Amino acid sequence: MPILAFSADKIEIEPYAMPTFTGEPVNWHKIKPAINPLKAIDGDYLFNQVNKCYPIKPWGITVKLKGGVNYRETVANEIASSDSSKYYAGIVFNMPLYSGVEIDKEANREYNRRLKTSDIIAKLMTSVAKKRRAERLMGLYLSLEKRSQERVKQGIVSVDEQILYLEKTAQTQADLDTANAEIEGARISLVAQCRPEVSEKVDSLIRSEIGELK
Repeated sequence: MPILAFSADKIEIEPYAMPTFTGEPVNWHKIKPAINPLKAIDGDYLFNQVNKCYPIKPWGITVKLKGGVNYRETVANEIASSDSSKYYAGIVFNMPLYSGVEIDKEANREYNRRLKTSDIIAKLMTSVAKKRRAERLMGLYLSLEKRSQERVKQGIVSVDEQILYLEKTAQTQADLDTANAEIEGARISLVAQCRPEVSEKVDSLIRSEIGELK
């Protein structure tokens, strides 16, 4: 029975290396600086710009016209003539008036719209703050995760340390995705309140204020 021989020098066993969350190369010696060190958002400015872009409210007044022509007959002692004063025409306008209740409804509608706008702007500002914080944490955790990977490779620590930072990186990415979704939702809600001819301009103002346009 032949004996199979194996050459040990031809067998290469590579140890398992746990990848990082992004899989991209990171120089953990150089931590990224603070991301988006932008000025604070001016909520009053955004509120005023959005309020100016509301559609013009229609009056909703219906005017009814009624016209007529009549002839005034000549009395017995009146000399017959072709005087045009015997004929007369008239037009009557019927226009409803706004009641106090209708005015109150319109005032409440305007107040609710402004209140809704302020709520959306507050949500936008909160979401931008969340995004900036998540971006900063992401830069830190990516560096720590890569450093931990090198420590595991050299046998300094167990893989548990890298798993810990991987989980933190994944959670921070989830927070970043949520913040981006909230920002988009708030931005679209604000632009949707504007007249079509000015919506693009207002959108650019919002993007500039939150730091998407430089």
